[in-house]
Amino acid sequence: MTDPRLPDHKGQAEPEAANPRQCSHDTQNGEDHGPHSTPGILRCSFFEHAKDRMGRPFVGDVAALRGILRKTYTPRPGNPGGTPKQSMPALNAAFYRAGAPRGVDNVLGVFLLILDFDNSRPEPTGEFWPNPRTGEPSNRPKTVKVRIDEPVTMAEVVAQLRCAGVAFIAWTTWSSTPEHEKSRVVVFLAHAVPGVLWERAAAWAVAHLGLDQFRRGLDLPVLNNAAALAFLAGSPDPESIQRAEGEGDLLSIPLLDLQTTAAPVLEPWEAAVVAERQAERARGEKWFQAYRVNGRPVDFQALDLVALLDRHGVKVGRSRAFKDGTKTRVWCPWASEHSNHRDGDDAVVIHTPGTWPSFRCEHSGHRFMGLRDLIEWAWGTP
Repeated sequence: MTDPRLPDHKGQAEPEAANPRQCSHDTQNGEDHGPHSTPGILRCSFFEHAKDRMGRPFVGDVAALRGILRKTYTPRPGNPGGTPKQSMPALNAAFYRAGAPRGVDNVLGVFLLILDFDNSRPEPTGEFWPNPRTGEPSNRPKTVKVRIDEPVTMAEVVAQLRCAGVAFIAWTTWSSTPEHEKSRVVVFLAHAVPGVLWERAAAWAVAHLGLDQFRRGLDLPVLNNAAALAFLAGSPDPESIQRAEGEGDLLSIPLLDLQTTAAPVLEPWEAAVVAERQAERARGEKWFQAYRVNGRPVDFQALDLVALLDRHGVKVGRSRAFKDGTKTRVWCPWASEHSNHRDGDDAVVIHTPGTWPSFRCEHSGHRFMGLRDLIEWAWGTP
């Protein structure tokens, strides 16, 4: 059963992937908006709860989207999302090809900048996530979110956005309290940002809007994840929800310039892992040479990574054609480390003839992990 409060735009023509050159916006003359950057028309997606993978596309103007976001929502009966909060309807800033599930690899473009000010920071507990198969400590630290010393208020963010002259809508979120305010802000974009450029686009937007001063309160992993869900306005005490809106211009992001900017900085522990592996390569050490079958090196080009995961009890989806090979969505072997410990097909395996298979998980804490990590998980470290 679908939620009647959400838009139903079934039957829309299937969109094409956002093109950085076609979608670039010239602030001097406003030309060249791209195939799905019709001035004033936005594309995004709505989901009925946290476990809903197939969204309902929205295609419309700012006024129509504001109308949806102004409403107050309640959890679906039975908590199909897992918890009351996760059973709320949610917005996703991206749009997808018809029939494609929500996921970073399936994002065609992004039309919204969604800023979550949860006013928390991850703090290491001193413990490390265990290897799911051996129980030995990994190099991935466990963290817990703690409240920051100087929380960012919705009022000061709203004031800055009004000074910046952009169109937006904001509300306090499900777990917000007077003692620990949490808010969500949606800024409307003038044109689609390709998914591959989203992390850099988000960093540019935060700086351009003068919000760097509030980075301490931003949930950056959520901001950088183009497939992240943003639950619509709701609360155990609906009367406590605070709201604000701003009229102004749609934010125009210079996409061509983004392709020459530096990539966002890794977390310190991620940077340490990457640096260690770079040092190994500099010393001429090759991790894959340690794996052998009957004394001979493993032929990784011939390795069926999907079958390997299946043999180890990991759920795998149906393989689909992708470029010259196949793409398969799979459950992440380290799903217990995801936010709220939510399992799901958050990872993808790509097989291309003549090359090694690749693995990637969409969870922010796993973004540096790949084939090597999966092989070490499955076969151990020689």
